[in-house]
Amino acid sequence: ERVREVALGAFAYQDLPFEKLVEALQPERNLGQNQLFQVAFVLQPPMSGFDTMLNWNQLDIDTETAKFDLTLELQETSEGIVGRFEYSTDLFNAETIERMVGHFQTLLEGIVTNPEQKIAQLPLLTEWERQQLAAWNHTETDYPKDACIHQLFEEQVEKSPDAIALVFEEQQLTYKELNQRANQLAHHLRNLGVGPEVLVGICVERSLEMIVGLLGILKAGGAYVPLDPAYPPERLAFMLEDASVPILLTQARLIKSLPKHQGRTVCLDTDWEIIEGQS
Repeated sequence: ERVREVALGAFAYQDLPFEKLVEALQPERNLGQNQLFQVAFVLQPPMSGFDTMLNWNQLDIDTETAKFDLTLELQETSEGIVGRFEYSTDLFNAETIERMVGHFQTLLEGIVTNPEQKIAQLPLLTEWERQQLAAWNHTETDYPKDACIHQLFEEQVEKSPDAIALVFEEQQLTYKELNQRANQLAHHLRNLGVGPEVLVGICVERSLEMIVGLLGILKAGGAYVPLDPAYPPERLAFMLEDASVPILLTQARLIKSLPKHQGRTVCLDTDWEIIEGQS
């Protein structure tokens, strides 16, 4: 019903002059692309009505230019549906279009095989791409069951202390530097009473401090409770109350946006002068 209503509304204005459309929308002029739309889909009906005594063939003319970024044209013929892509070589190369053709064919085959299937559940990748994806994801490896994640990290520190372990924007830390900072934080947290079964909240933005905080909590023997600073204040307040965290790790710029709580707040940036005094 919704499609019918929209389609009938469009048909009522199908003869609207193109100039009127441009006048109403007033798009910004850009010689590099069509401002109204960049992708077109064209379905040509069968070429019927010709005198059966005539012999004719369709000529594909290469204009060496693309009207839009991407155009897919399908035409019904006596031999089936024939399709062609026209694309801007500034945006796509031939390999990309070939992959797109494979995806489109796979999608159509999936629709014919199971017309009742939801679009989101229809296949898109070709068989070769599915095999390639499976091969890329075959990353299973034996994981030590007698060591915790921070202990495995420490083993890597011993192997490559000067290798870069963490990069954030223009900042970076080696394995040794990251381990040292995490150790200092862990000692500080132990002095504040963190140990086994103790929950520590951590509410920080993506940063070097985030990883230092997580490792420090684990090294101290505690467990971290992740709190996304983008959460609504009511959500953060509920989580802090529900988890009853005695300590919350955060950053100074987030203090004003955090709800009041019973635990102690430690800022990983402004309090670092105190933390780095630890072993």
